Amino acid sequence: MTALPQLKVQRHALVREQVVSILRDAIVQMEFLPGQQLVERELCDMTQASRPSIREALRQLESEGLVESRNGRGAVVAALSRAQAEQLYEVRAELEGMAAEWFTRRASEEQRDEFHRVLTEGAGNAFLGAALAGLQRRVSRLRALTLSSPGRPAQSLAEISAIVAAIDAGDALQARRIALVHVEEAARTALTFAN
Repeated sequence: MTALPQLKVQRHALVREQVVSILRDAIVQMEFLPGQQLVERELCDMTQASRPSIREALRQLESEGLVESRNGRGAVVAALSRAQAEQLYEVRAELEGMAAEWFTRRASEEQRDEFHRVLTEGAGNAFLGAALAGLQRRVSRLRALTLSSPGRPAQSLAEISAIVAAIDAGDALQARRIALVHVEEAARTALTFAN
C-alpha cells in the first residue's frame, strides 16, 4: 500500500511543537501581554524558527484560545473579557469538582500522595484531563493575579487541604463540593482584576 501524502510524518513537526511550547509559556508567564501583536518576523528572530513553523504554532495557540487572528493585523495575544473569565471559572469549577470526585473514587495510594499534580490522572479520564489542561493554560494568567491578592494564598492552601482531607476520607461528593468552592473563590478574587 502506498502512503498518502497527507499521512506522511513531517520532519519539522518537532520544531513546531517547540515553538508552540515557547510561545505558550511566554503568553502564560505574561511576557507577551493581552492584546499585544505577535509579529511573525520578530518571532522568527526570537525563536530562530522558520516562518512556516511560527505560523503553525500561532494556529495551534489560536485553537487553544491563547492567540486571536485579526484580519489585516496578524495574530495578537488573546485578552479575556470579564464575561469570558466568568465562563472559564464556571467550567473550571465543574471540571475540577468532577476530577476531585473521580480522583477520590479511582486514585491509587501513590496518586493520593501527589494530589494536585496528578488530580486529573487519578480521575481516570483522559478527556477530562485534556479539557482541564486547556482551561488551566487559559486561566493561568488570572491565577497569578489571584495569588497576589492579600490572604488568597493561605485561603487557597486551606481549600486544597480540605479537598485532600475529603479524598483521604473517601468522600467523593465532599471532595467535589470543596473543589467547586475552591475555584469559585479563585474566580471571585480574579474577577476583581478583570475588565
